[in-house]
Amino acid sequence: MSKTFLWFIAAIILSLCSAQPSGAQVNNPNAQRTPQTKVREEPCWQKAGITKEAKEQRDAIALDTRSQVQSVCADSSLTPQQKKQKIQQIHQESKQKVGGLISDQQQEELQACQKERAANHPSSPGTQHGGGGPCGETPSPSAHASGAPQSPGDHSR
Repeated sequence: MSKTFLWFIAAIILSLCSAQPSGAQVNNPNAQRTPQTKVREEPCWQKAGITKEAKEQRDAIALDTRSQVQSVCADSSLTPQQKKQKIQQIHQESKQKVGGLISDQQQEELQACQKERAANHPSSPGTQHGGGGPCGETPSPSAHASGAPQSPGDHSR
């Protein structure tokens, strides 16, 4: 009986050793997906010929602009019309600062690249923008019905 018992133990050990590599493959999904890994595209700012420094300065300007707009929105002493005017002024100043860093051609190439990528990668339903103003307000129906001129640049970001 000892020979049978030894053969039985040897068979179990052999089966455990041979099963271990396949178990390692199952537990490591990256080993199977490596050939399918997608090559990362060149960032749009690089594609447009914008330097890393200019991109970082542009990002800082955008962050500062966002902060200034939030401050205007939080200022309860301003009327909606005053808020709108201040925000337009902030955006104009921001545009001028960015214009000093990035040429019009580079800006156009950057926007074209971003639009192309956005079209190729539609956002999920939860990430769509609502279309309200910068302070979160929605345009009143009376403003549209009053016949007041609506320029497409009024709600630019």
